[in-house]
Amino acid sequence: MRQAIGIGFSRETDSLRATELALQQAVKSSGPPVFTFLFCTDQYDAGEVFKAFKNTIPRSKMLGATVPGIIIGNNIFREGVGALTIFSPGIEVATHLQEGIGRNSFESGQKAALEIKKQGVDAGTVFLLPDGLAANISGLLRGFYDLSEDSYSYAGGGAGDNLKFYKAYQFTEDGFAADALAVALIKGLEFRVESGHGWNSIGESMMATRAEGKRLYELDGIPAFRKYSEILGGINKQDFSYYGMKHPLGIPSRKGETLIRDPLSVNEDDSIVMVSEIPSNTMVMLMRGETPSLISTAEEIARRASTGKSASFALLFDCVSRYLLMDSYFIQELEAVRGQLCPETPLFGILSFGEVINRTGSPLFDNKSLVLAVGGA
Repeated sequence: MRQAIGIGFSRETDSLRATELALQQAVKSSGPPVFTFLFCTDQYDAGEVFKAFKNTIPRSKMLGATVPGIIIGNNIFREGVGALTIFSPGIEVATHLQEGIGRNSFESGQKAALEIKKQGVDAGTVFLLPDGLAANISGLLRGFYDLSEDSYSYAGGGAGDNLKFYKAYQFTEDGFAADALAVALIKGLEFRVESGHGWNSIGESMMATRAEGKRLYELDGIPAFRKYSEILGGINKQDFSYYGMKHPLGIPSRKGETLIRDPLSVNEDDSIVMVSEIPSNTMVMLMRGETPSLISTAEEIARRASTGKSASFALLFDCVSRYLLMDSYFIQELEAVRGQLCPETPLFGILSFGEVINRTGSPLFDNKSLVLAVGGA
């Protein structure tokens, strides 16, 4: 059964025109798509992007979001509109846009799972694009998993803006919204999904003795920044953004894996604002990641995900904080991933605000990580 993939990209400044050009370029290779991944950076108007999609390929299912950057091959674009279109008569797709996820994250996840189930697609890979700026994304994913089928596997990443921390939009073919979760379940197109990060712990474990949402107040009963600074030999609050990028916190699991939690800023009361939640009374560790270990981990992830033969495409969700930390060396990470894929396999992806991983059978939210889904052989 014929399967065809198309990738399109445009940096035109007009939102409508850029989206039309990206989609037209992709469709030229794929033919009329059954499904489309559509991403744009925050310089583009979400309403115009959605309008262009409906005007250009109105019969396609779609999943998309605003993101900090778009990845195509070994290139990263901080401005533009990118599309990946899929023609394959053998696939089934269910999509849903769950709005208002910040009001009750767990319940919103449950509602999204039920809406996907109603569409009759009973197995496959679930791609989840939560608003990366929303509160309690971990709870959202737990809610989704609570009412999901055991046969699902998971991948995805958080939508975000260009580090303004203001607003991000999520898309399906039915609409677009901020503070939302966009979901697509794809059956009939096989994916090998792998994830990891390359960060290692330093020092002893600590207890997050007081935390609320994304705000960490105490570590081992000591104001969080004071304890954090102590482990690093004493740092100033003015330098926190530098050290926070190089030294996130990690939450160890029973299986020896570690979830990463990215520090964002420090407050006057020495509490630390995190990108993602850390529950109270959770064991955490200070982490360190050097560029070589991050790149070698990306290479290993791609090696595990590769089928050893040409696949239809590879979809990458790579944390924007890795990009910021590695700077010009980030291209080496993309090259390491590409080097483990067959030369004919196109690489398409995004910089994400957190990543949806599938290490334990259920979807988990991670930071400073990457997720690679290699699909369709």
